[in-house]
Amino acid sequence: MSTARSRAILAAAARLYYVDGLSQAEAADRLGMTRSNLSRVLKAARDEGVIEFRVNDETDRDYVCEDALVAAFGLRRACVISTPPDRVSLPAVAQGAARLVEEALAGARVVAVSWGTTVRAVVEALAETTMPDLRVVQLVGGLTSFDAHVSAHDLVRELGRRLGASYLYLNAPGVFDSASALTSLCAEQSISSTLELARQADVALVGVGNPAHGSSHALLRQLVSGSDELARFWSADPVGDVCGRYYDVMGRPLEIVGISDRVLAIDIPALRQIPVTIGVATGKAKAVAVLGALRGRLVNTLICDQALGHELLAHRQGDGASPTS
Repeated sequence: MSTARSRAILAAAARLYYVDGLSQAEAADRLGMTRSNLSRVLKAARDEGVIEFRVNDETDRDYVCEDALVAAFGLRRACVISTPPDRVSLPAVAQGAARLVEEALAGARVVAVSWGTTVRAVVEALAETTMPDLRVVQLVGGLTSFDAHVSAHDLVRELGRRLGASYLYLNAPGVFDSASALTSLCAEQSISSTLELARQADVALVGVGNPAHGSSHALLRQLVSGSDELARFWSADPVGDVCGRYYDVMGRPLEIVGISDRVLAIDIPALRQIPVTIGVATGKAKAVAVLGALRGRLVNTLICDQALGHELLAHRQGDGASPTS
């Protein structure tokens, strides 16, 4: 146990360094000791409780749920935001996602982005900075007939502006009238090179869609006309989409002739190869869609609200399914 005198030295060193803001060299000189001795004194101050650290995190997170999701689905990382049941969770989730995106971008050269309301909220939550060596690129075509506020064109421009980075459009619509028209356009160098850059992304930011709701349902309305074609779509058992690519509950890509082959976007195998793919979603209604995305490894980093996080774990425990390789 430290004597009163030695504890006084520990406290004096801690105050000079942590409170008064002196460098270690300055604090050591003030106390008449070497810098290496001061370093040992500061460590002793931490070990003996003279110094206590407190992290003030403005975001309330469910760390137990995060750890469980990482273990259950083999994720790189999970961030689960706790919000009251009577409060819209998207703003808080977007803030948490923005911080995670900022961390992921350290050292990145290319970041790719999809589209939708949730992704837009994350982009708007990002702090403005300057990253002139970073390039921002679209993962999916322009979807120009959608609300421009959530279109891929609008988001890639806004993300580039906020990051102080260059950005590259995928100058084509997201949905084509025919598969042959899409094939012809993809032969153009400007389109093929942009898609290739998207495949080389270090980080991807994507939403997870439920084809029965929201932006994903709006995409479906563009792709499908008539009750017969709609019935054919649902007969394939789609549960969600990422970048306009539909998949089933096990995360297997669905290649629906006349529908899937009319979407201009990165393909699922290429998406899986991106080192950090950040998926953002909120609400229990997205549970099955997100479950499929996690099983299929369409995303390896998840940011969601507590309600969705707990629902995912309940599904996992209920069926014991394993992720698709």
